[in-house]
Amino acid sequence: MQETKAKKQGFIISSMLDIKTNKFLLFLSSIFYNLLNINLNISNYTKKHNEIGLIFMAMNPHLSLSRPDRKFNRRKFKSFDMYMNVPDYDKFRTATKPEAKKIIAELYLTGIKKYLSKQKDFNHELFYKDVKELFQKEGII
Repeated sequence: MQETKAKKQGFIISSMLDIKTNKFLLFLSSIFYNLLNINLNISNYTKKHNEIGLIFMAMNPHLSLSRPDRKFNRRKFKSFDMYMNVPDYDKFRTATKPEAKKIIAELYLTGIKKYLSKQKDFNHELFYKDVKELFQKEGII
């Protein structure tokens, strides 16, 4: 298992991947990290959080290393993290770079609906709209 983190105040993209999926690790993390942090400002959506993180997980579901999807609202650190499994491990493992980008983009949008929509201090509707438009403009989805 390999874990990396691209971190700056704002949007964080990290991953937990097994050895068969790490070929896109740096590519995916840096693409989304730069795209989100250059084009969006977290203060447009919340005053209570300084960081929103997506930790995408691609672990063989047949091994004991896999973990369930979870969210962590760490108010003390003004951070909100979403740990989410790619929906189809085998498809992600064999994906081309554009396919892998699309999978992660769709996972991010799913996380916004699943977890951030329940946060009263977060304008998830505007964030979802802005992120989706950004991904479409960039040709990711």
